Amino acid sequence: MNRDVYFENLKALAREKRAHHAVRTHSFGLREVRKIYKDEGVRIDPWPLPPKIKAMYMCADGDFSVAVQRKLPDEPKLFALVHELKHHYLDQEAIENGVVLCGDYNQNELIEKGAEVFAAEFIYPESEFYELVQSQNVVRWEAETIVHLKRRISAKVSYTFIRKRLKRLGLIVRGEYDHLRFQKLEEQMFGLPFWKTRTRRRATG
Repeated sequence: MNRDVYFENLKALAREKRAHHAVRTHSFGLREVRKIYKDEGVRIDPWPLPPKIKAMYMCADGDFSVAVQRKLPDEPKLFALVHELKHHYLDQEAIENGVVLCGDYNQNELIEKGAEVFAAEFIYPESEFYELVQSQNVVRWEAETIVHLKRRISAKVSYTFIRKRLKRLGLIVRGEYDHLRFQKLEEQMFGLPFWKTRTRRRATG
């Protein structure tokens, strides 16, 4: 099976699992993914993993668990947990037998990339993203335009997620805005979010 077919099959699986668990894009977050984990019989264990590993799927003798970085922000934590669901659905045997080491991206590039494709489609289907992008009637995707897009997205996704989707659709080129600090730019454009303002007031109070 070639890569494109593999990835399309993973997108189809993500949509199937979304429907099974009655996932709605605008309301899907950590609470909802924890419920899915409970329904699937997978335990979530917060762990101080190495910095480069956000989460890791483990299975042995019918026991399934995912170790996840304790301090991950909500959006990357959500993505990491859904990423690991792909391993639960498709890679159990290979992981249990030591053929695949979850978290080793370089050794298992196709399998790990597939988990990213699965997670992206599960959290925010490409068709929904494309529909929103088309509605913006944007000719050139400047950094500020991407900030405006992010603020219109109801899905809990990061700026990295949005950049990758725009690149996949051919709307920005590879490497474009890779090192731009979008969160800082958003704060410059719209001010600090309420929770940051409150935190600073507490710190100075």
